[in-house]
Amino acid sequence: MIAASLEDIAVAGDGNQFLALLKTDAGSILPIFIDAFQAISISAGRSGDDPGRPMTHDLILSMIELFGAKIDRIEITDIVEGVYFAMLVIERQGVNFEIDARPSDALAVAVRSQAPILIAEHVVEQNALVDDYGGNAFEA
Repeated sequence: MIAASLEDIAVAGDGNQFLALLKTDAGSILPIFIDAFQAISISAGRSGDDPGRPMTHDLILSMIELFGAKIDRIEITDIVEGVYFAMLVIERQGVNFEIDARPSDALAVAVRSQAPILIAEHVVEQNALVDDYGGNAFEA
């Protein structure tokens, strides 16, 4: 697994789609398409904005914590026919539990819990954007 961080949320195409841009420690960028609701949730969680009432991802994190568990990490595990797969790895009393999740949901929970983001090596090798000139692949 390769460590990564959420670099940015970018608007894609006609503005109805968004990209979560994950940056590996080596500087590669992995773009993942997400919908508008997920983009808003990830951005709100990342900035620490208080929506007044809990959003779905706040609720999930509250439930996990209520049961004495914590988010250990999230993993982007695979991509099949253009669809990414992810897992929430939850730790409770020294035991890890893996829960299947959409990458966008996993990222929304990760930014709220400051959980590490890991990406399977084959996913990075096959899908990451690399700028051979040392800059960000999305800079003009």
